[in-house]
Parts: sequence; C-alpha cells; structure tokens
Amino acid sequence: MLNVKLYSLVLILGIIFNSCSKESYESQVPAYISIDQITLTTNLVAEGSASSNITDAWVYINDDLVGVYELPATFPVIKEGLVNLKVYAGIKDNGIAASRARYLLYAPYSEQINLVKGETVKIIPQVSYDVGAKFTWLEDFENASLSFLYSTGNDTTINKTTTDVKEGIYSGRVYLTTTMDFFEATSVGFTNLPNSGTPIYLELDFKTNEPLLIGVYLDTDQYSMMTLNVTSTWKKIYINLTDIINSKPNAAEVKVFFGVKETTTSPFVSTNPEILLDNIKLVHY
Repeated sequence: MLNVKLYSLVLILGIIFNSCSKESYESQVPAYISIDQITLTTNLVAEGSASSNITDAWVYINDDLVGVYELPATFPVIKEGLVNLKVYAGIKDNGIAASRARYLLYAPYSEQINLVKGETVKIIPQVSYDVGAKFTWLEDFENASLSFLYSTGNDTTINKTTTDVKEGIYSGRVYLTTTMDFFEATSVGFTNLPNSGTPIYLELDFKTNEPLLIGVYLDTDQYSMMTLNVTSTWKKIYINLTDIINSKPNAAEVKVFFGVKETTTSPFVSTNPEILLDNIKLVHY
C-alpha cells in the first residue's frame, strides 16, 4: 500500500512538473525579426547622394532598446502582438569597427508590426536624413567648378575624372607624378558650424593607393583627424568632427583639409599616388 501511494505521489509531481515546464517553455518562445540591410533615400539636390555605409541596426520596440545588431541579422524578441518598431541606422564612427554608433543625422525608420511566437517578420527599413540636418558643404564633382582651395607649395590639384567614378558622371582625382611630393586641398572657410556639442560629420566616398590625411583648420591652427587607409575599392566613411570643432569654440572659421606629403623619413607607399573622392558632405544640426 505504501508503494502504491509513493508511486501515485511521484506520478502527480511528474505531471505537475511537466505541465509547468511546458507552460514555461511556451511562454518563452520568441518571435523573430529579420533585417538584411538599411537603405538611405535622399533629396539629391538638397541632400546629395544616397551613398551610405550603414552597418548596424539599433532596434527599439515600444521605445525600449531591444538590441544593436550587425547586418544582416535575424534576432529573437520575447514580445507578441502589435508593437511599435523603430530602427535607427548604425555606423562605424570614423570607420572604426570598435566604435559603433547610432548615426544621429539620420531619422529612424518606424513601423507597427505584429509579432507571433515562432514566426519571423522581415523588415525592409529605409531611412532619410533628419528634417533638422543642414548641409553646409556638398561636393559631388558634377558641377563645372569645384569647391576647393589649395595650400602654398601645392604640387597638384583635384581634377574631375570619368575613368573611375563612385556614381554619377564624375569623381575627383588627385594624381602625383614621381617629381611631386606634396598635395593639400581645403574646403572654403565655414563660419556657421555649431559649437554646442551637436553632431558634425564629414561624409565621403574614397578610393586611394596612398594613405590620405584628413583634418580641419580652426582659423589658422591645423588639426589632423585621421588617415584613410589604402583601398582598391570604393569605401564610404563617416568622420566625426564634433569634438575637434568644439575644442575651439571661439574659432571664427573652419576648413576641412585633405593631404599627402612625402619626406625622406616617410616616403610614399606608391610610386604614383592616386586619390579618388566622391560625394563629400559636411552635415550637422
């Protein structure tokens, strides 16, 4: 009799345990969201090219951060039913893989979606620039004249080319022969950039067989920001100028510069440096 009671107790506990486990499992079955890429749309005249390099999706559901995902991505979400989805475009700040950031000059993509346990919702986000974004400099090399100034002692200039173009008809090309050792081009001087800590970015597409130095002049003081590495294919980069410009808030004028220089201790890595540029933008609030 004792054995029968003990068996019955074990059986009842087993049923209860299995029931709880099943309910717990079912309650934790996620829905899934799939995002292959995030594309950018622009007003070509006012905002320039739609060239982008969006590497990550910052995903919010009902204004709560779900996660940051390198694209393409499929990820679980422990939610169900109708939810409000927001997807922010993420970039490699200054081209650095370890410096992932939301690109604050793009507006988020928003959509209401229905999440069902065990099912996948495929999202195709398109983002645009925020309505408050300002474009102080746009250079796509498609106009008759170019918006560059040149330093004293310059050996060459930026010329338009149709030979190797990111998009459109023209790109900008810098070429140095074996008798040349110095090139530096700057933008015109900008006097309307904010110094309140709001984001300021230089965007550009580039292809180069020689490391290219990029930085800014704050009045007459020159600050090197970064060096673009050699690449045999076109690449897009977002260069964060916010901190360097805010470091000298009383500067009356800001110029962006691009340069290469050969010295006896730092020779060129290529026999004939060739630098290609396209879709240059200076964007801020």
